[in-house]
Amino acid sequence: MTTEWAYYSAKQLLQEMAGGKLSSRALLDYYIKRIEHLNPQLNAVVATDYSAARARADAADKARAEGKSWGVLHGLPMTVKDTYEVVGMPCVAGAPALKDHLPKKNAVAVSHLEAAGAIIFGKTNVPLFASDLQSYNKVYGTTNNPWNTQCTPGGSSGGAAAALAAGFTSIELGSDIGGSIRTPAHFCGVFGHKTTHGIVSLRGHIPGPPGVVSETDLAVAGPMARSADDLQLLLDVVGGPSPLMQPGWHLKLPAPKPRKLQDFRVLFWFDDPLCPIASDMRAVYDELKLKLQDQGVTVTTGSPLNMNLETFYPTYLNLLGGVLGASHKKLERTAMGFAAPILQKLAARFELPKLFENYLIGASQSHVDWLRFNERRNRLREKFQRVFEEYDVVLCPNNMTTSFRHQQQQEIFMRKIPVDGKPRNYTDMFMWIAPATVLGLPATSAPVGITKDGLPVNVQIIGGAYQDKTTIRFAKCLEKAGFVFHSPPNY
Repeated sequence: MTTEWAYYSAKQLLQEMAGGKLSSRALLDYYIKRIEHLNPQLNAVVATDYSAARARADAADKARAEGKSWGVLHGLPMTVKDTYEVVGMPCVAGAPALKDHLPKKNAVAVSHLEAAGAIIFGKTNVPLFASDLQSYNKVYGTTNNPWNTQCTPGGSSGGAAAALAAGFTSIELGSDIGGSIRTPAHFCGVFGHKTTHGIVSLRGHIPGPPGVVSETDLAVAGPMARSADDLQLLLDVVGGPSPLMQPGWHLKLPAPKPRKLQDFRVLFWFDDPLCPIASDMRAVYDELKLKLQDQGVTVTTGSPLNMNLETFYPTYLNLLGGVLGASHKKLERTAMGFAAPILQKLAARFELPKLFENYLIGASQSHVDWLRFNERRNRLREKFQRVFEEYDVVLCPNNMTTSFRHQQQQEIFMRKIPVDGKPRNYTDMFMWIAPATVLGLPATSAPVGITKDGLPVNVQIIGGAYQDKTTIRFAKCLEKAGFVFHSPPNY
């Protein structure tokens, strides 16, 4: 099957359409044909509205011929993660209870996409209520990784990452509270950006329940793409105030100070006693460091301000428990509180997840206790900002491992995955994403290499608060310098 348009970036496709070499309808039909041919192997795209999309594509082509522009995404077909409400398609969020949920209005971010001219023709798969680092559920089944269909594409934006890697779409809209953009991007070798907390509205995103108007603590919406440039393109479209803040709030992200790769001051943080990384990933990162230094980049090795993952991880787990505990009944939350000290005592003896009692405490704590942890979070945030007086970006892993074979047995809490031939707790995968999440900082996941087993490896690029353009700029510089690869085999 031809791959003429599959691996073009969104910007390239828009240029081709603007120049008359490609129509919106032709590109849409191309994607549909590609999905019909390849999606059965992957199960990345799980809901579609081709009829409405074709009508909108025809209207986009007609408007373009008349010299009219709908916006910067005029006539660009795309998919979005099935946690965002889109009129005309179900929003299931992996939950059997929502299999018949047909939204009556678009999520705020989806409205921004359509206002900019995008054509949303499909939804991509997620785990149950977007609450796993794999993407499978009882409604739509399991999504496979294009690099190895025996492996997971990650979660919760796993269908999105797989669709990008397989050339089903050029851009995607993901969300992230536990690495749900960064880890799938890493597992599938695409770009993903966890935004500074609060700069993209999550209204119309599930979870929480349909109809919630509040913005969720820790959670963010963010772009995913096949190029760093497209991350910025999409962020410029969806960024802005939530509906409750619109009367007096305007988003203006600062421009990055570094212009080229050599301008960046880089802190290279890849060693931590709490969460050692796989040796095959280490080899890729060691090579990355040498390449950066060969390019004239100033690279310093170490942890930020001598802080380590254990500085951030307990607070992250506590606040995460506060968010996710809201979905549990009061009796369940009380039981979780009673279980916390037992887990703390037994964790080392039975190789249970490290520090995970903090999640159970967070899920069962009072609002007064939450306020204390929120203050702890903000003190950490203020301290961490000092890192960016000396460095422009902090580089670290997105995860301790590359993609692994599907592992759907047992509860998340009890699962083990192999790393360098040894079993590791599944929940350890939340450790490297914790600092940027708990501090609300921007973090871009960019592909930088492939292991000897043929699996992609991404690096996590963390920046100061609201320095989203800086982390994306660094990813773009990596791409321009040739550090980045783009396509999985056989797609």
